[in-house]
Amino acid sequence: MRITWKRARAIFNFPMPPGEVWEMQFDHQQDELERIANTPWEKFKFQDLMYYYHDLAYVELQGDLFRYLFPICLMDWHVTLQNNQSCYHGDADFHYGVREGKVFERMLTPKQRQQVYEFLRDSFLDRLDRERGLEYRAAQTPAYGWMARFNSAATIVPQIALLWDAWWSLESPGQAVAALQYVSGLMYFDGENPFFGPWTPDEGGGGRCLWRDDTQIGEAGWLPENVEYLKSVLTVDFVGAKVDAAVERLRDEPEYARVLPVSESLRDRQELIASRIEELPTHLLRPGDDSWIV
Repeated sequence: MRITWKRARAIFNFPMPPGEVWEMQFDHQQDELERIANTPWEKFKFQDLMYYYHDLAYVELQGDLFRYLFPICLMDWHVTLQNNQSCYHGDADFHYGVREGKVFERMLTPKQRQQVYEFLRDSFLDRLDRERGLEYRAAQTPAYGWMARFNSAATIVPQIALLWDAWWSLESPGQAVAALQYVSGLMYFDGENPFFGPWTPDEGGGGRCLWRDDTQIGEAGWLPENVEYLKSVLTVDFVGAKVDAAVERLRDEPEYARVLPVSESLRDRQELIASRIEELPTHLLRPGDDSWIV
């Protein structure tokens, strides 16, 4: 595992609780903010971040309080990702707070900013390494968690290449499985996907929408620079090469028999893949409709 509490706290030089709290809690829950400001990090309950995520978006942040609580926010991002949960509590969302409050730009030094981006990347890789077995459980399918979180990361981290390039190196079987699950969204019509069963009114499920996130940002979508990066790397040739590489990476793994047909069907899917690659950036910038046009 790449992620630890020590790593999160080291970004901010192992901060201690602030001596006093002058930050004004957005929802007028000042007593709660003071309570969590004095809660030892090892005893902290992530649910209590509901009192802080709104502050990230809307109020003047107290520097020493931010340095104490933000490592806990990062660990909340990590733990929820590993558990296929969204990173919000009540109606308070980590991603919304960071984006609306321009937290990375206002509160982090350039070095800290890069360390945070790398922390999020490595948390994402930890989750992909565990993506094994091609398990499908309708609306509770585990893959839906990391697929949504990848899009959420692209709404706040202006260097999505950090996550993308590390993932598509296919250094672990889990990364290869995740790559094939992702490109299956470009290759198959509804009801055809070999990894995700058809959607049903009772159980949900289906092929995962490639632009759906797990934030409460609404229709803000990916940062434009991230969309431009994806447009530069995601091509028909890229998909073909990476499908073959991912299938080969899984040759001696339990998933091999199930993923081999994806490579074999590539030639017949070129037109559809090209069309969806062209369409995807529009959806990423303005996520709304869950359906492909083609």
